[in-house]
Amino acid sequence: MIRKAAEPSALLAVGVIASTHGIAGELRVKSLSGQIGHLLALRAVVLKKGQVERPVDLEWVRRQDPGVIVKVAGLDTPETARALVGSEILVPRAAAAPLDVGEYYAADLCRCSLWFGEQEVGAIRSVWEGGPAQLLEVVGKEGKTWLVPFSEHFIGDVDLEAGKISLKEDEIIR
Repeated sequence: MIRKAAEPSALLAVGVIASTHGIAGELRVKSLSGQIGHLLALRAVVLKKGQVERPVDLEWVRRQDPGVIVKVAGLDTPETARALVGSEILVPRAAAAPLDVGEYYAADLCRCSLWFGEQEVGAIRSVWEGGPAQLLEVVGKEGKTWLVPFSEHFIGDVDLEAGKISLKEDEIIR
């Protein structure tokens, strides 16, 4: 029986703080989508490091390829900024990078199960960058883990509402 997917997360990770920048507490941000236009409009975000989430206001954001530099309000030294390195930047869905046809937010894929025919293979735990194709980390019912390329060769229909992703070829999970 196909179970309905969990509700989509209200916040999506759009970037990660890669390093400090300069002497005034500025932070270098790496975009998780490869796009930076949506990051330039940010004024308030949630920073998540481990299990701790912290809402912050941004004084300004500026482009510095390949990402952006941000100034968090109240953060004025490299020493205080350094504590935020590694934090994910979370924003409401409306502020995330727009999707093209056939693109999905990783958070939405992680709410799904992988199916081959009428058999559920397992739950998608995470999405990895894998060179030519992203990889779905799938955990089976017995605890076995597979990495499945998120490509046309292996993946069929993606039904986010039902929480079901179809696997075309099962050779990768045998």
